[in-house]
Amino acid sequence: MSADCKNIFEIPIAQIIRKYGLLTNRRKAQSLGQHFLCDVSLLKKIVSRALPIDATEHVVEVGPGPCGLTREIIKACGDGRRVTCIEKDVSFKPIHDELLAGCSSKLKFIYSDATKIRLEDLEPRLPIVIISNLPYNVGTRLLINWLNDASRIRRMALMFQKEVADRICARHGVKQYGRLSVISQIVCHTEKMFDISRAAFYPPPKVESTVVKLTPKNCVDADELRLLDVLTARCFSNRRKTLHKILREYYKAGSDDALKLCGIDASARPEDVDPRTFLELSNKLKTLDLSPLQ
Repeated sequence: MSADCKNIFEIPIAQIIRKYGLLTNRRKAQSLGQHFLCDVSLLKKIVSRALPIDATEHVVEVGPGPCGLTREIIKACGDGRRVTCIEKDVSFKPIHDELLAGCSSKLKFIYSDATKIRLEDLEPRLPIVIISNLPYNVGTRLLINWLNDASRIRRMALMFQKEVADRICARHGVKQYGRLSVISQIVCHTEKMFDISRAAFYPPPKVESTVVKLTPKNCVDADELRLLDVLTARCFSNRRKTLHKILREYYKAGSDDALKLCGIDASARPEDVDPRTFLELSNKLKTLDLSPLQ
């Protein structure tokens, strides 16, 4: 790592934000969900949840902004690791150029909307580790995209607003449990790592944040996952109804047979059914040729 690169590594994030006049347009910052974590110890802690990174893995960060997390990723992984950062706001480019000037050529910035980038578009085709302080306004959408393309992902250390993290990790039987819980837990082992106070950010958001570690465990067929997504969306949008009533509304009358074959009581409500049983129910509906009614 060059001396120039060391210099930018030593500058506090808050100072970089002031140096480049960032966040002068607060309306734009709010629209992009920009809240920058400035506490170095917390940034290191996030990265540590995804370590170790081996030479075959490609690290992806979404929303690097002033590069607080990026710097810790590079320091932890070393110059030889491939790191790609995806940023929608091109006003951060001068900071990124300064970092690139002294760092490994394996650090790359892509200026685009991360929700429109598929993991398979990133080269080379290496296993991926995603480490990110996700923009609040697109965090859930990005996670769903990645869960649908999880075969290439080794693990993810992601920061969400606490309410979203609670839903991702909620077990069945509690009010936070829902569609996001089912899809996340079918594809990944999910674990809440630690909470972060709103006071640790600049500007401070209105909510607390939580870091979640997700490790893919199942290669669920894309069509299988799509049908599960449809089923859970309909069930949890009617969560106060019994599954018997919900399925009668959206599927043919034979849906009661699917419930029986999966060992689900007809009086059960969506939050009573664990993720694995939801997947079994979705597959059984397909096996019985019970396509969702339009």
